[in-house]
Amino acid sequence: MALTSRITKFKSLCHHSGWLAGSRRVASPCLTRPLSAAAAGEDVSFYQMVDLFYDKAAAVIEDQLVEDFPTPNLAPEEKRIRVQGILTTIKPCQHVISISFPIKRDNGRVEMVDGWRAQHSQHRTPCKGGMRFSADVHEGEVRALAALMTYKCAVVDVPFGGAKAGVRIDPKKYSVEELEKITRRFTIELAKKGFIGPGIDVPAPDMGTGEREMSWMASTYAKTVGYLDINAYACCTGKPVHQSGIHGRVSATGKGLFHGVEQFINEASYMSAVGLTPGFGDKTFIVQVRV
Repeated sequence: MALTSRITKFKSLCHHSGWLAGSRRVASPCLTRPLSAAAAGEDVSFYQMVDLFYDKAAAVIEDQLVEDFPTPNLAPEEKRIRVQGILTTIKPCQHVISISFPIKRDNGRVEMVDGWRAQHSQHRTPCKGGMRFSADVHEGEVRALAALMTYKCAVVDVPFGGAKAGVRIDPKKYSVEELEKITRRFTIELAKKGFIGPGIDVPAPDMGTGEREMSWMASTYAKTVGYLDINAYACCTGKPVHQSGIHGRVSATGKGLFHGVEQFINEASYMSAVGLTPGFGDKTFIVQVRV
């Protein structure tokens, strides 16, 4: 996508955030302050790294946004303040809910389960993002992935805000009945706080989850909080085809990766920038496997 086209889409996102509607609010200082830990070469968290790259991207695009600002009668300094305000507004995660609840294991023992749902941006709704089951998931990871979802949707002009959910369990260590208990209880807790619903916040499968978990989420929502909503089963995507799902969902991620790599590797300008020739010939690749 050309830079001018991306700027146009970015300004559209800014418009929906409310900053181009005549507000004269004074923004905080420029976003391009580097994270001290990253500048010192120290390890930084995933969430900090996402913020750092956002700051770098904002620094690259800021002058162009000021130049293209749609209100010509403003002084350049005022335009820059508005643009910096827009960039400041887009960056943080707007809502995060932390949930802890007990489940009774098959052996009779009671165990506490922790989970999170982050809604990075509501500039467009519904918020959209997967729900993962992982022993390593934590709030920072959920925040970071929600932010990336916002930026991905904005770049390709998909009208969703970014979101993400994570439940800290190793799904391999739980029976099907226990996983169903966890999924349904987590869904109820999200629903009570407005963190799931058609047109509001729509989860999807992610690492450690699939159409089975989405089926449990949809039926739980439809039979409780959403029992009066004709569109209740639209509270999540990735459901089985026979339960309001769609064909192609299972292969969509892999196909998206293939087509993305194909477009990149066949573009001469991209390949010349990294010292390669277009096409798949004479190229190697690395596959990273998560055990």
